[in-house]
Amino acid sequence: MPKAGEPLGDFRYRVSDLGFPISEEGMQMVQKLRKEQEKRDQDGKGMFIYNDWNGRGMSELMENFLIDFNKDIFKKTMSHFKKWAYVEGLACFVKSAHLMDWMGNEDGLGVEEIIHMLGVMVLTSFSMLSEHSLFKPDSEVKNIGVMSLLLLEFLHGPATDFDCVWGPEVVRLCDEAGFELDKDLRKQIELTKENLQDMRDLAWIPEDDSSEDGSEKVCYPWDWELEYEQFKMYHEGGNEYDLTNMSEEDREAYTLETKAYARRIGIDSDSEPDPDPDSGSDSDSDSDSDSDSDSDSDSDSDSDSDSDSDSDSDQLNKQE
Repeated sequence: MPKAGEPLGDFRYRVSDLGFPISEEGMQMVQKLRKEQEKRDQDGKGMFIYNDWNGRGMSELMENFLIDFNKDIFKKTMSHFKKWAYVEGLACFVKSAHLMDWMGNEDGLGVEEIIHMLGVMVLTSFSMLSEHSLFKPDSEVKNIGVMSLLLLEFLHGPATDFDCVWGPEVVRLCDEAGFELDKDLRKQIELTKENLQDMRDLAWIPEDDSSEDGSEKVCYPWDWELEYEQFKMYHEGGNEYDLTNMSEEDREAYTLETKAYARRIGIDSDSEPDPDPDSGSDSDSDSDSDSDSDSDSDSDSDSDSDSDSDSDSDQLNKQE
């Protein structure tokens, strides 16, 4: 770093070992994603609705994110830097967010479709930058390489079990544009040069989408408009998993360690505790005692009655 009082100069374009370069718009996008995730986090709010609530909430969040991107990407009045903020926000979010619930969601196919669409979003953003001559190493957008690596780390790490094929295409396009991804690797990114080379070996080429004899091109697999038109039919987004939309009464009913939660799951927290098991024996003892007492009393009564009967019999004999 420059000494105190020295101009920043080229240091403006360097990345420290303490973090990643991100624009103000990109940071706002990260914060928005985090806030939306918090709204759908039952654990963070001390609640329990069902196991997959957080995972399905994350899918809903990402669907809303893609809906917003679809609205903005073709706006001619919107700055390309603001459009790029979607990629910045996504890259930094998947780097820092807790993704286990999402990756382990029982709707694995739905998660895979969302991740595929996120890849199409990234590649569409590359095309957008290219149209403005900004997809190049000396671009005004200074973090293309780093953001690409963060996304590749996500595919290689948390999303490794999903059939996501857009990673090699990211590497191919970056290589063709002159970005040196190998040099952009740093200790904060859990990716190696070998991982990048593996992706290069798998990169898509035009021949992959041609007919067997090569005479007919089938389609480009990353066309946003075509892919999103199909995607949105099954991924409508919304706010179903936004816990802040629940009524206060419903939130209490699903909040752990509350009386409302106990009543909902069938435990009446206001009921009297079970009596002491020993108290029953005391009662039995008292009952037995009463029974014995009654028995003794009956026995004494019978004895007295017999005695009186004998006495009367003797008196009659004497009179005779």
